[in-house]
Amino acid sequence: MIILLTYKEWLLKFIGVDLPIGDIAVEVSADDNFPNTKDYERIHEYLESNSTSDSFMRVFEYSYKMFYESTQKRF
Repeated sequence: MIILLTYKEWLLKFIGVDLPIGDIAVEVSADDNFPNTKDYERIHEYLESNSTSDSFMRVFEYSYKMFYESTQKRF
């Protein structure tokens, strides 16, 4: 059985990690309106419309690539 995670579900696994990805995971967990999707464009538009900091955007971009690569592999 293949479990397909959204970006938000994947990211929340990093809560407690003492790295920037852990920091944004905490912020996303507190944001009830953060899109629960895999769709990069939808998440990016949401972040842009909420005046997200440059540092958050950099971590989002990097972590989304990690998410995509780790969830798109076929076993």
